[in-house]
Amino acid sequence: MAKKEIVLIHGTWGHASNWDEMRAELEARGYTVHTPILRYHDLPVWEGALKLGTVRLLDYVNDLVDFVKTLDEPPIIGGVSMGGLLAQLVAARVENKGVLLLSPAPAWGMFPFYPSMLRTFYKHFLQWGFWRKPLYPHWEEFRWSVVNEQTEEKAKEFFYSLKLESGRAYMDMGFWFLDPQRSSWVDVNAITAPVLILGGAKDRVVAPRIARVTANRYKKNGKLVVLPESDHVMMVGKELKNTMREFDQWVAENNIVPQTEELEKN
Repeated sequence: MAKKEIVLIHGTWGHASNWDEMRAELEARGYTVHTPILRYHDLPVWEGALKLGTVRLLDYVNDLVDFVKTLDEPPIIGGVSMGGLLAQLVAARVENKGVLLLSPAPAWGMFPFYPSMLRTFYKHFLQWGFWRKPLYPHWEEFRWSVVNEQTEEKAKEFFYSLKLESGRAYMDMGFWFLDPQRSSWVDVNAITAPVLILGGAKDRVVAPRIARVTANRYKKNGKLVVLPESDHVMMVGKELKNTMREFDQWVAENNIVPQTEELEKN
């Protein structure tokens, strides 16, 4: 029997532990769950600060492509936020069974400067040479824009797990019009497997419109669901049950897990 493999890519400031709650749900469904850590995100914060500033978006992509190629079976490739963009960039280069995008960051050609998004990142962008410096999270902005629908306890738990992020990668994403390599450009025609895009109606760090614009690029094989009460981190806390409901329905609709395997699981 073929293994049911899924790769989940964390987002900005993230770590593999961000997926712990969703991992448990997926493992209960029989999936082998892989949560690769982006380059230098496994380091202590201050050690990471010395290395992260100049990591390119394509460095992350190349690392992830190499990882997926080691797996026994083509996986579902998923990601949240920046990880949602990375998931698309990887899926365009490797065989996969489906693509799961949770609040995906904007790809090349999408407007990235909605007011609520700028409020989260403007302190970083105001620094001269921000494209060479690590990006630090700030509690007030993070609470307001990323975990705004979470309990105080859950919000702080998530915040305390954060790492730093690459200023260069954010230059590649946010200022794509200045990037001659077009690092954040997704070859959507190379992604032929089913794509599920989940957006949060109350997401402030990635405006809900970006999920809609992303879905519009996958007219033939994409499905968009906007969760009405969700903030950005729909893989934890109260919204996880809704995320899993939509995931299960998408898998069934597209026969991503063959019916025979579902019967054996039950």
